[in-house]
Amino acid sequence: MKKVFIIVALLFFLIFMGLSSFVISLYLQTNKDFKNLLNGDFFSKPTKIYASDGQCIAVIGTQRRQPVLFNQIDINMKKAMLAAEDSRFYQHGPISFRSIIRAAFEDLIHARVVEGGSTLTQQLVKNLYLTPKKTLYRKLKGAVLSYKISKYLTKNQILTLYLNTVYFGNGAYGIEMASKTYFNENASQLTIQQAAMLAGLVQAPSLYDPYQNPSITEKRTLYVLDRMYADNFITKTEYWQAVHSNIILRKKSSLYTYGYSNKAAYFVQHVQNWLISHYGKEIVYNGGLKVYTTLNMKLQNDAYNAVRKGILKLTTTKYKAPYYIADARNWLIKHYGENAGLEADLISINPHNGYVEALIGGDSYRKSQYDRATQAQRQPGSAFKPIVYLTALEEGFTPLYKIDDEPVEYVYGNKVWAPQNYTLKFHGPISLEYALAHSVNVATVKLLDRIGIDNVIINARKLGITETIPHNLTIALGSSSVTLKQLALVYCAIDNYGLLPKIIFIKKIYDKQNHLIYQAKPDLVRVFPKDLGFILTKMLEKVVKEGTGVYAKALGRPMAAKTGTSNHARDNWFMGFTPQLVGGVWVGFDDYKPCGPYAVGATMALPIWLNYMEHALASKSVENFPVPRHLPKIMSNFIFNNPKSSHS
Repeated sequence: MKKVFIIVALLFFLIFMGLSSFVISLYLQTNKDFKNLLNGDFFSKPTKIYASDGQCIAVIGTQRRQPVLFNQIDINMKKAMLAAEDSRFYQHGPISFRSIIRAAFEDLIHARVVEGGSTLTQQLVKNLYLTPKKTLYRKLKGAVLSYKISKYLTKNQILTLYLNTVYFGNGAYGIEMASKTYFNENASQLTIQQAAMLAGLVQAPSLYDPYQNPSITEKRTLYVLDRMYADNFITKTEYWQAVHSNIILRKKSSLYTYGYSNKAAYFVQHVQNWLISHYGKEIVYNGGLKVYTTLNMKLQNDAYNAVRKGILKLTTTKYKAPYYIADARNWLIKHYGENAGLEADLISINPHNGYVEALIGGDSYRKSQYDRATQAQRQPGSAFKPIVYLTALEEGFTPLYKIDDEPVEYVYGNKVWAPQNYTLKFHGPISLEYALAHSVNVATVKLLDRIGIDNVIINARKLGITETIPHNLTIALGSSSVTLKQLALVYCAIDNYGLLPKIIFIKKIYDKQNHLIYQAKPDLVRVFPKDLGFILTKMLEKVVKEGTGVYAKALGRPMAAKTGTSNHARDNWFMGFTPQLVGGVWVGFDDYKPCGPYAVGATMALPIWLNYMEHALASKSVENFPVPRHLPKIMSNFIFNNPKSSHS
């Protein structure tokens, strides 16, 4: 008997020790979670991206919230949340046995789970730390954390934490973000009815979504108002006024629904991808970074509108369009129908510091997230030619040097290539200046043959083109592939008379402690002489004054530009610049369909560029391209018709 007693006692001792160890272990395991709570590190903080004027253009993260203090939350909101979730919050402890018994009784009567018994403190713990999976261990851990929280925090602090952490739907975490998302108000300015609607969302944000299910939301709001009145949180007069008031929702905002401003979506996507590649998803989505970019929202709006209107003018008869695009538009509509899936992209850069001030990667981000401005490699056509002419200037050729524009054939193995001009006509001896202005193909091919393919490729690399460049004479006509971003960089260098800027999207980044962790400074490198940059710019001015870009004269200010069109008009470009701004536009189909016999850079891309630049430069003074001080002496060496003796 004594032996049995000893065994039973030992068994109870082991059970006691096991339970004690379990409880101690559970208590210790919650210490880290609780410490994070006290430090405020439990909040998942999104990354915020700002335009150059400080406007927030994107909120990126798994949870988007803006924590507020107790006194920054309207009293109506506090009362509404308590009425909806835990009316006796200030009377009971962290766990309400009364609520548990009541909930169990209701569940028994209805033979299903109809009411929860958890307190607001327990819900806070579940929101902060625990998984949705219902296990005994999770419930025990939740109970321990609830007691710890109630011991160290006041009721007001717990309620504040709860209101800052709970999810209200449509990407809004916390009461401040919810107030702005649904009403464009701060949490301190809510009416009774607004507060009741928000409190009602917490139980099932998707079901009670006021944008998707307004009638269900209305019923849920009335239920919360009933509870507020029944619990004496509001008077009878306040109750009836709220019941008979209409809730006016804020127009659904893409910034809060999708995390970004739709007009800046491609720019934001590019910045986000850069951030993830440098800091990782965890930091970007939850680390609370503040990212200050180069984006000028005024110019971005101008770019967005120019691309949208330009595409509509090319694919529908709804909008009045310039006379010179009529044939191109009619061909597109005839062969592909109204609203054909034509795409366009645009980039605008300040050449003096490399800041990307506007970027459009396609007609609609919601239809396609493919950023054509930074990702699509397309043939530049004649927009590549300035690199050829720059190389010729370096080799001693002048704008007045004459080259024969006559038929020519080149033999490659068993193939013969005979380049043709766009007009299928030849001009005889013409100056380099004329050949570039009028985009004469054969003359440019002959020039490339004289100056050397290697020299042109070397210059292309210096100017920032990294894609594969074929080692043959077809590159004179833009047979290689480039992105719009890279091609724009080339024109920035020309605009700067030889200074190549580093393209910058992000100026500064701060971490969640507001420490500066990244700063980009303008970095310009000289890649060709200043005087040659001025000469090439003057040659490109002729493109607008009398050449293929003549329609751009409508801008009414000094500018230089180049058109570009690939075979069968699959790619159509207009690259142009003033002393203040570089802009580039591409138009075409993603699947490389031809744009028709009337499509060229001047009819497809130039109208979009012109629309953008007219608005972008409207408030800027008219500037002339500056003349380098030492140019007269340099020019005296160039005013002759023959290049260096090695080319005679």
